[in-house]
Amino acid sequence: MGLEYAVQFTVTAPRLTRQDAAGVIELAAMADHLGLHSIGTGDTSFRLGEAASRVTLLALGARRAYVGMRPTNPWTRDPQVVAGFLASIDSITGGHAFMEVATGDSAVTSVGRRPASRARLAEFVGCVRDLLAGRVGSYDGRTIRCATEPRPPVRVSVGAEGPLMLHLAGRIGDAVSIGTGLTPEVVADSLERVRQGAREAGRDPEAPEPWFTVRSVLDTDRDRAHRRLRPSLASILHHSMRAGTADRHVPEEHRAALAEFVAGYVLDDHQRAGGRNEELMCRLGLADLAAERWGLAGDAGDWVERLAQLEDAGIRRVWLAARGTVGQLRETVRSFGEDVLPHVR
Repeated sequence: MGLEYAVQFTVTAPRLTRQDAAGVIELAAMADHLGLHSIGTGDTSFRLGEAASRVTLLALGARRAYVGMRPTNPWTRDPQVVAGFLASIDSITGGHAFMEVATGDSAVTSVGRRPASRARLAEFVGCVRDLLAGRVGSYDGRTIRCATEPRPPVRVSVGAEGPLMLHLAGRIGDAVSIGTGLTPEVVADSLERVRQGAREAGRDPEAPEPWFTVRSVLDTDRDRAHRRLRPSLASILHHSMRAGTADRHVPEEHRAALAEFVAGYVLDDHQRAGGRNEELMCRLGLADLAAERWGLAGDAGDWVERLAQLEDAGIRRVWLAARGTVGQLRETVRSFGEDVLPHVR
């Protein structure tokens, strides 16, 4: 098999202890040792505290992997702050910082904002790039300066979960984090939309690297793995379908239920195990749809089988979105390295 792997660590403790912090550094070192391409953590202060400190811990543990936030957004971060932060992480990692940016979900909703427009996101990316290059930036009608030394471009990924965002990612991204799904027809459609965006911008259509988001739990207990994954599936089911189901390859029989799910989603229970969103997803008969479209859950054997399916679907690069305590994440990385990777490389 020829898959490349990256991992997003979501440590569910909102406030890290000193012991947790040491554990996050260890997690990064373990993932780095396995040869993973990138290591990231989400940027939402709504439930998980400040992300910059966690990314710094990841940077201290990594030696070769790219390190960054996955994703940040144009509302809760200012371009100058992001440019300064990326310059710092890039220095710590020896040139292996990355930024992933998307329109925003719980991070922006929880501060009373709507997801950013595509135009705002593109302007945000352009301003950050200008500042890192030592140029004066422009954003939201403001002139922005950042007294950092000019440096080579930092890798920019664009998170995309709909057709228009895929097109934009092809236009401006070094990479695209594709959250539209993992089924063959969705994969083929998503890749073509990214290529089309690149072509229209005069770029090589293969230039933006496509990485597919995989919501994942690795556990020796298969039933427990599927239970642990449900809050994460409810989350991506919501924000990938909040703009509607048009052009998203959704079977007709699920469209009404999806509209009801999006309308009934409760922010306060975002990614909460056993919460109302998980219950609503299951009650509306959407859990299997979400698992097939975005999920990877089970023991090592299940993972090996599923990863082979993803490669057959045309996927070459995957972001494994792992969530849990530091101890659970450590066990996930250990098992992935010992029980899965030897069978898929």
